[in-house]
Amino acid sequence: MADNSRGIASQFFLPNLVLPTRILIIAIRAIGDIVLITPLISLLKKQYPSGYLAVLADGSTVEALKHNPHIDRIISINRFESKKQSWWKRGTLWLHLVADLRNERFDVVVDVFSGSRSAILTYLSGATDRYGEDSRNHGRGYLYNHPIKICRDGRHLIEQKMDLIQPFIGQVEIRDAVLELYLTDQERYQGQKILSGIGNETKKRIGLIPSAGSKWRVWPSERFAELGDALGEIYGADIILLGGGDDVSICQQIGALMRTKPLDLSGKITLRELMAVLAKLDLVIANVTGPMHLAVAVSQPKVIGLYGAADTVQYAPWGAQGIMLTKGTPQDAYWDKVNYQKDYDMLCKITVADVLHTVRAVMSDWRVCP
Repeated sequence: MADNSRGIASQFFLPNLVLPTRILIIAIRAIGDIVLITPLISLLKKQYPSGYLAVLADGSTVEALKHNPHIDRIISINRFESKKQSWWKRGTLWLHLVADLRNERFDVVVDVFSGSRSAILTYLSGATDRYGEDSRNHGRGYLYNHPIKICRDGRHLIEQKMDLIQPFIGQVEIRDAVLELYLTDQERYQGQKILSGIGNETKKRIGLIPSAGSKWRVWPSERFAELGDALGEIYGADIILLGGGDDVSICQQIGALMRTKPLDLSGKITLRELMAVLAKLDLVIANVTGPMHLAVAVSQPKVIGLYGAADTVQYAPWGAQGIMLTKGTPQDAYWDKVNYQKDYDMLCKITVADVLHTVRAVMSDWRVCP
């Protein structure tokens, strides 16, 4: 009979076994998804405070996990860069990664997003207990010895992923699930320094995030431009355009359409600097995108997210700082076979006047310029 004394699941069947000490979370997904699984990290560490907790993430998403006191090691891969390599180089990198995971001797691996690559890594890790979503209809679910059935309908992503760790941390109150990002004092200072070139600290600072990972989630640029001008006139606020390297053109387009010149930081700052800048803003208005969830997680700004219909439940803003503006209803939310054109049409039903009305309601203490 195999010795399962190192595995989490075994504690439920045999008494007095040693609890697991080495846990790996595999989280290969986009930045917004990574932000939304930070509650799982803190809850696991709270349950096993003396345990070793590692997280495997992809590309720039690892930046969101830096300085997290609950994480003992961040293991980074880069799928985008690896695609540029030869088959020989990619194979070598893969073998080194698998060897690294096996050398860590993890007791438990939790594959949070249960993709094909992550399922294979979970299996090859050599961990005694392997948890992932029950996707045996796709074959890869058989790579977990603890496949967990997850109900997606009508549930936020965080609620769904909690099901994966509940078997070994017990029932969790959903109110205990809190987004957690960590900035150093130096990073916060750098965020303030980046913003020091506009206005002064007494003026309101409003960030606009006008792009997204999908064109179907992008509210029209001309409306962002009109909104920026209106917010500047009504509140005397400084407008900051935010985005990565792929968002430069849309931010430049919006800046050219605006009557007053915004501060355009698109493509000019790192992800960590973006987090620091977000922490210094008063309000952020964004499409459904990773940086929107970053803004909610850093806690300082109020965040208004502009939604179509499909994401209004699964990817709703999580936390008191986030406000969802949508013309959809929970009944309109769906996960499979999304009608992207319908979803975009729903997004476009949101008018500039709708956003301004929401700003007035959310920031009711703001003084209006005479």
